[in-house]
Formats: sequence, structure tokens, C-alpha cells
Amino acid sequence: MSLRTLLFCALGCVAPLGGCADENAVGRFAVSGTVAYDGQQITNGTIDLIPANGFDGKSAGAKIIDGRYEIPQLEGPEQGPYLVMIVANRPSGKRVPADEGSSELVDVPEQYIPSIYNDRTTLKAEISGDRDDLNFDLEKPKQTRRRR
Repeated sequence: MSLRTLLFCALGCVAPLGGCADENAVGRFAVSGTVAYDGQQITNGTIDLIPANGFDGKSAGAKIIDGRYEIPQLEGPEQGPYLVMIVANRPSGKRVPADEGSSELVDVPEQYIPSIYNDRTTLKAEISGDRDDLNFDLEKPKQTRRRR
């Protein structure tokens, strides 16, 4: 077999692999930003983008650490509408045994973000590819007075 034939065979086998490295990234976008609640950055939580309005996109999410999150392109959302769910825990001050029968006590975390920002979210985001920063400054819901 000639060197030329061998070279063409090698190129024929390798050429189709040229685009495979970025194949998962096609149509997905890196997203990052900040998250605060009641004026304070969320130090430990999660953010999830869930396809909305019948959109058949892929969900994406990341950990929130010290008020920031980053979703890399390979794991990012596709272009389209999303519901945004934000969950954050903080120490509750309530301590319970680490294990049944254990004398070691651990703090029970409490989820302090209101349900309008997580399991009953009203937050929305449109991923367009034009921007990659989505910042969320969540407000504490206003207290409504109950009538007696």
C-alpha cells in the first residue's frame, strides 16, 4: 500500500470526528450571575432553569456560592423561555443527633427562600444567547394583614 493511500485512509477515518468535541455545546449557552435575597447575597444554594410554556429545551442548574453561580456552556440552557427556581439553606439553630443514638449534635438547615422563588416560582428568564448574565435580586414578600 502506498504512503498516499495510507494517508487518505487515515484522513478519511479522522475527518468525521472534527466537530465532535463541540457537538454537545451546539445551541447551549453559558450563563452566570448573582443571586441575593432581601438585599443579602445567598451564600449557599442552588439555581435551576426549567423549560417553560411547553418549550422542549433542556434544564440547567448550578450551585450558588457566595452570591454567584456559573453554568458552563456544555451544561447550559438552550435558547428559549425558562422558569427559575432558587433554593437556599441556612443554619436554623435547631440541633439534633447526627445519627440515631449518637451524642454528636448537628444543625438542621432551614430553607429560607419563599416558595414564590422555588416550588411555586414566578421567576422567568429568556435565554437568547445575546447575554450570559442573569442576576436575581429577590425581594422579601410583603406581609398582608389578615382581617379578623
